[in-house]
Amino acid sequence: MPSRRIEERQAEILAIWEARKDISLEELRATLIDLGLYVSVAGLHRFFVRHGMTRKKRLAMRSSRTAPIS
Repeated sequence: MPSRRIEERQAEILAIWEARKDISLEELRATLIDLGLYVSVAGLHRFFVRHGMTRKKRLAMRSSRTAPIS
């Protein structure tokens, strides 16, 4: 069952998510806490899955082609 508190603030959550393309779920959670919405990272993850939204974060650097890093 979806959380009504999160769904009621959907527009706000999506606006923050779209404004900061590189935001992590933990950073989004901290921003929402500042706005008075207390939600877990798992709750945010379920919110985005319910709405069919995913965003894969990219690595800051390109992979090394000369040798594997371990």
